[in-house]
Amino acid sequence: MFAQISIFSSPLLRLPAKRLIPAHRVYPGLMLPLGRLWPILFLSLTPFSCFSASIPLCSSSARTFSLCELTFDYRDSELPAGLSPYKDELLHAEFRSPHADTYMVRAFWDGTHALRVRFSPTQAGTWTYRITSPIKRLDNQEATFNAADSGRPGFVSVANLRHWWTTNKQPHLWLGVTAPPMAVDQSAFDTWLDARKHDGFTHIRTTLMTFGAPFKPFNGPLQPNFAYFAALDQRLTDVDDRGLTADLIIADDSFVKSGALDAWDGRQALVRYLVARYGSINCDWQGIERFEDTPNSRALLKDLGDLLKNFDTYRHPRSSDARVTTTPLLLDGWMDYLIEASPNPQLGAVEHQFTEQPQVHLVTATDPAAFRHELWSSTTNGEYPSVSYEALQDPANVKAVQVWFRVMSDTRHWELEPYFDVDNARALGLDEVEYLAYVDKPGIVEVSLPKHKYNPVWVNPANGDELPLKDYRGEIFSRPVPDASHDWVLQVPREGHKAGMLKSYYFESQDPPVQEVEINGAKTPFEIVEPTGDVIDVTKSIPFAIKLTRPNRATRVMEYVWSGEVVADGQGPRVLAIGADGTFQFPMNLIQTFPANLTLRLMAINANGKAYEIDKVYQLTR
Repeated sequence: MFAQISIFSSPLLRLPAKRLIPAHRVYPGLMLPLGRLWPILFLSLTPFSCFSASIPLCSSSARTFSLCELTFDYRDSELPAGLSPYKDELLHAEFRSPHADTYMVRAFWDGTHALRVRFSPTQAGTWTYRITSPIKRLDNQEATFNAADSGRPGFVSVANLRHWWTTNKQPHLWLGVTAPPMAVDQSAFDTWLDARKHDGFTHIRTTLMTFGAPFKPFNGPLQPNFAYFAALDQRLTDVDDRGLTADLIIADDSFVKSGALDAWDGRQALVRYLVARYGSINCDWQGIERFEDTPNSRALLKDLGDLLKNFDTYRHPRSSDARVTTTPLLLDGWMDYLIEASPNPQLGAVEHQFTEQPQVHLVTATDPAAFRHELWSSTTNGEYPSVSYEALQDPANVKAVQVWFRVMSDTRHWELEPYFDVDNARALGLDEVEYLAYVDKPGIVEVSLPKHKYNPVWVNPANGDELPLKDYRGEIFSRPVPDASHDWVLQVPREGHKAGMLKSYYFESQDPPVQEVEINGAKTPFEIVEPTGDVIDVTKSIPFAIKLTRPNRATRVMEYVWSGEVVADGQGPRVLAIGADGTFQFPMNLIQTFPANLTLRLMAINANGKAYEIDKVYQLTR
């Protein structure tokens, strides 16, 4: 338990205009230094679950891209009538950097008679801030503080179309993992964090609002449970202190189903509170858990995304957790990157050719062989991985992640894109620089290469063992895998050329590829043969199938994604099936009235990565 200091009945000590002691708590009516107050304060402590994370004061310990705090006291009589310290905006600070950049940060209520402002300076030097508040004593105050250079690279943001960098314009390798449950004690969590940082992880994924924790996040509609938020503060500041990025799911399924997000004013108050409390750490936002399972989630996420855009002064990247993929939400305009979770690599491969945002793949497998397959298949699709907490309970998967991190850290991962001049493998490449292939089955691997000298090496993705090959010159690398008993990673770099690029090239050495999707049916080498007719009974399993109309070398490998949307009901599209044929069950939460019209969309890529699309309309009945 923590303690509340009960000294607010004394008359307020009013500060002169333009003179503030903002980074320290000003205790009204008491002129003693804080150190001399403890014998007095100790007598008036009352049980209260309050604030536990150790965050330095901006006035004395501010450092770039590290949290610091300002604290402002008030008493009830100062609040304008009808305002709630949780629900209403009682104070915000506008910070101006040494280079005249401005950031507006809102305060949050800490459960006592105090408002806290959390801020991370983005530049070293002298910062100025000005307070705006309906509390007249605090309004229009100004002060300054100095921020030292922490050496941190800064916040993560989108770069080079589908990749990531930090504020200092250096490449960022996204490798995420889901944090353990809140029930894990703090010491065990810190040990776990240190191990994950050692493994190479750069992102820790966690949920902010859940009823699955040992205690509830709220005691009433306008009353946060500050014990809950104190525990969350400790977790997230520990993540931030280690230089890791926090992937923040706003709410899990239990919180969404509670109805806490149903009303607009409740959503607005919660998002403002969460951003004020956690938006100044290095983070990104990930909407709600498995959004496809929540009715009307498209409208909810659009509101949440717009609120984040409004309240988050740092403009951290935004997306949502997904059971399958967030790509159907792209048209709503609030997302910066995509999340997909299908173990079938066709989904990530196809979506990469139809979109222009970074992709994060949620690795769901836990069996070591399946885990490596999903980890490397998604990587060679051009996606960045985020693995589950459960997967890392197996030491074999921990080792596989360490190998992945070592291999990928040795590449220009911020420029690699799917490479299709390859047989019996999935591959990435940067033209005339380096190539990386994943081989998950026995046989001969062929990679077509520009004619240069390369330094190929086979890597065992299970343990990191390497089998270097002699200097290779040629235009087609064709070799069997060294051992057919397991999967392999093949690196084919031009080491000397790569080393030279690091000295003379900017972040992007080539323009990222963007292709035009072929929608002309006359040029499309396949057609839909099922569902037949133009009516679908949604109460039955629905067959789907394509027929190749022009078999050739380019169509020797085809990958397909089927999605559908009932436009009139406004739920947005959903992925219905993956592959060339099979059956699917139509998701009933996409339909509100019958009969309804379904727009079925088939997206496909061939062996050369060429993208095609066919749309067809069906009537849905039951």
